[in-house]
Amino acid sequence: MALEAARAGREYVTQEKLLHDTVERLGRDPADWLAVQVYLSRLLPANRSEPKIRIALRMFDHLVSSFRSQIFVLSNQDIVVLGKDMRQADIEEVIDKLKSLFKNDPLTFYEYGGESKFYQWYELTYGYPEFFELCRQLVVWAEENKARVKPPSAELLTPRTLSTALKAVSTIDISPFLRRQSVIGFTERGRGTLAFQEFFVSMNDLERAVSTDTRFAGSRWLFDHLCQMLDLRVMDSVKRLPQACVPKTLSLNLNLTSLSTPAFAAFMDWCQGRIGVVVEVMPVDVFNDFSAYFRARDMLHAKNHRILIDGLSHLSLGVIDPTQFGADLIKMVWTPELPALIENLSAKSSRNWLEAMGLGRVVLARCDNEKSILWGMGQNITMFQGRFLDSMMAAVTMEKCEKSGGCSLAQCTQRRGVVSGRIRSECPNPLMVDHQPDIRSIRK
Repeated sequence: MALEAARAGREYVTQEKLLHDTVERLGRDPADWLAVQVYLSRLLPANRSEPKIRIALRMFDHLVSSFRSQIFVLSNQDIVVLGKDMRQADIEEVIDKLKSLFKNDPLTFYEYGGESKFYQWYELTYGYPEFFELCRQLVVWAEENKARVKPPSAELLTPRTLSTALKAVSTIDISPFLRRQSVIGFTERGRGTLAFQEFFVSMNDLERAVSTDTRFAGSRWLFDHLCQMLDLRVMDSVKRLPQACVPKTLSLNLNLTSLSTPAFAAFMDWCQGRIGVVVEVMPVDVFNDFSAYFRARDMLHAKNHRILIDGLSHLSLGVIDPTQFGADLIKMVWTPELPALIENLSAKSSRNWLEAMGLGRVVLARCDNEKSILWGMGQNITMFQGRFLDSMMAAVTMEKCEKSGGCSLAQCTQRRGVVSGRIRSECPNPLMVDHQPDIRSIRK
């Protein structure tokens, strides 16, 4: 009886509770502390095997030894890393390795702007209250065994749940979920200017707002059907944006079927004389309906707009000749392995196709570090997109902003990436949040 009473009275201390207590103690002096949450719980079940989770954990070992970081593995398999004086570059290096480990998971396919479906930053110097509140909620979620972030048992998109999601998307205000990210073009003299801005929906945030128990991933075709509804809502939202938010040229990633709708025709009419448009389409859509692609391309060219084939990797370039599609631009995805693979003899055809199309029409995307930019410039690529450039533009903006003294670089980057909502409204100088400064080349 005494043993049973002791067991009954013993409190099981969860990782969430340990994280909460640790962060609570930091409240006295949170300066220079950084936290990052990696959402392994949102991976597909096949990618959450115990061996892969162990490998993912080992990737953080050098952070523990170098910065005395603490790692917490939450009950839903998310990883939270907490450390003082950690450099963003050190964690990004680990994130890149994790993305390679889970490169076949849809979670790593949708990484946009200053945010990510895969992980989230918290600078405790400025964001301590927000992160501490998250830790408090995590404790509640763990105790109730029902995490508000997507648990492993969350239902994938099915015809039944698709119907529910479509109804929600048709009525919800999309603007809080609308994000933007700049594509920067560099001149021969190293001056970087805005080429165009991509506008897109944060699927992660929308998913959480629309449903508490359904993941949009799972079925490519059902997801595309949902995206067709989103295409219509995004075009409508762009037309309603304040003029300061709309650049001279913007890009939208749209389904080919959306380009033949009355809504797109109305959007083209609205754009006429206002802005230039770059329509981004995925290779799978092109191959699924060549006729629709060529009709869309010709229609856009007739209206002096452009078309871009998005999401090309070193693997797809081995089987796709982009010169055959008459696209104005192509977007190639940066990976740490790309330089070695392009130099490989088997990649000569890829290199030849890129050069035949014109490297000045290639956008190197997902440039999250300096190495990606330097490599691209060394290949004579002139247009780039990614978080590293977002940070560079935010840094230049802060340098010119008279009210940036109380802002961090991460805050400025995040505010510049949204078009409405609380994050944007927290900017102390709203006139600068839409500023698009020129930047200098980092080429050495």
